[in-house]
Amino acid sequence: MPKLEVSDIARSIKERIREVEEQLKDHRALSDELERLKGALGRLEGGVRSRVDGRRRRQRPVTQRTTTPAPRDASPARSTARAPRGENKKKILAALKDGPKTASEIATETGIKASIIGASLSKLAKAGEVVKADRGYALPK
Repeated sequence: MPKLEVSDIARSIKERIREVEEQLKDHRALSDELERLKGALGRLEGGVRSRVDGRRRRQRPVTQRTTTPAPRDASPARSTARAPRGENKKKILAALKDGPKTASEIATETGIKASIIGASLSKLAKAGEVVKADRGYALPK
């Protein structure tokens, strides 16, 4: 199988662009493909140009939001913000003081998502801070 050079690929894309432009006169549906091909050609030639010149492509400036996002409807028990370091662990261990519990029972009691509880329990079990019980997890004896 022959190795294709970037110039061969670019030439092939340019030929296809010309074909699509001709067919576009009769078929509007090809306009999306034409735009994708032109974008691919620009990225391809731009990437080659930056490698040849030994410089990086210019990054687009970050645009600022012009509108403020709508407030989220978050209940106080299920916040989307990250808990402070060690806070979830503290709540999980406190919930297990009453006896063995499942991740969903701990989630209901603490207000932390069950998926976070499950991941935390796995880590705590590996560290030996909790043990698997018949049903759920418990504190070691």
